Amino acid sequence: MANFTVGLDLGQARDYSALVVTERVQVVCPVPAEWESFEEPTLPDDAYTCEGRDVHDEFHVRHVQRWSLGTPYPVIVDQVAELMQTPDFDGVAQLVLDATGVGAAVADMFTEAYKAGRLGELWPKRITLTGGFSSDLARRRGSRTAHKGDVVARLLSLFERRRLVMPPGLPQADALERELRAFTLKQSKAGRLTFEAKKESDHDDLVIALALSVWIVHRRGEPRYVTPNGELREKL
Repeated sequence: MANFTVGLDLGQARDYSALVVTERVQVVCPVPAEWESFEEPTLPDDAYTCEGRDVHDEFHVRHVQRWSLGTPYPVIVDQVAELMQTPDFDGVAQLVLDATGVGAAVADMFTEAYKAGRLGELWPKRITLTGGFSSDLARRRGSRTAHKGDVVARLLSLFERRRLVMPPGLPQADALERELRAFTLKQSKAGRLTFEAKKESDHDDLVIALALSVWIVHRRGEPRYVTPNGELREKL
């Protein structure tokens, strides 16, 4: 059993569509002898102390995908459905998609695919990204609308705390790393702060897909844990 979230950024006519899958794993030191006594975290979602042991979440990137410009949305729906039905993800993966700008009709394609049993057991979550930052981060993380600044800030916070892991050799990982390096905090003439790509020619589709995959923390699928020597194991 494992815990996966699939972040999907749906591009418009001139933008790429991109997908990133992350696995939420738990880092514990020392490794407890029995996980039956392990307590679920309360607040915050990704860090707490249990019986004197420091426990926190890490997010390991498992899959990165970017479609060619102009790929029809039905093709993307079919390929996402195929991915969600793979043995590793089926029943334990949560799809989180950015519905900003593509319209309800496109997002409804994923709803119909879910109703047809093609997207696993968890209802796909639509999120519409708005500009700026929120003053109530905890509330916004459970809503259908989120500020782009909040979503990206969480990703950057995980990155800075070394809780985001990118396995070497992963296809498209280089493109994702380039986008991360090109992402920056900008201030508009009106003084509003936003996270954007440094230049108009830079893309941010993979960054947004990654950010969405770590924005929602769901409880379907017991997360695996990492031992002090880096070994990934399932809880007993």
